[in-house]
Amino acid sequence: MEKSVKYDDVIKQILAVVKGEPSATARYASAACLLSQSFDYFFWTGFYVVDPVKPRELVVGPYQGTLGCLRIAYGRGVCGAAAESLKTQIVKNVHEFPGHIACDSQTNSEIVVPVLDYSGKLAAVLDVDSTKYNSFDEVDQQALEYLCQSLLKGTSQT
Repeated sequence: MEKSVKYDDVIKQILAVVKGEPSATARYASAACLLSQSFDYFFWTGFYVVDPVKPRELVVGPYQGTLGCLRIAYGRGVCGAAAESLKTQIVKNVHEFPGHIACDSQTNSEIVVPVLDYSGKLAAVLDVDSTKYNSFDEVDQQALEYLCQSLLKGTSQT
């Protein structure tokens, strides 16, 4: 199945499952699970959420995969770069990314997409890692950005 078609299908499933669910944790857990099960090149799939107590720090949220880093400061590594810039990061070879954090040494490429809450503030980042190099492209970016823009739409909680 073509990747864009597969994304269309899984995003429809995710949005149907989370419709009306006010808990961001439940929304993130459902998205991480369904994405991880849909793409064989997704090695680690999950969310790092903005810590409400420690400013400018992400804490691991719902995910599928091996052990993730527990905390990541804004500006540090790929997730921190996405949090700081509010821009999607596609890294074809994480070993060449300045300041990359090796939560799992099996990761070779990565995409990280910011998730904004209902008021437009950063709520989390979606982090997807692959053991293969060059796994992520514009198709992944467009689909995952759409998902992240839709994930908390219409909710008043994060």
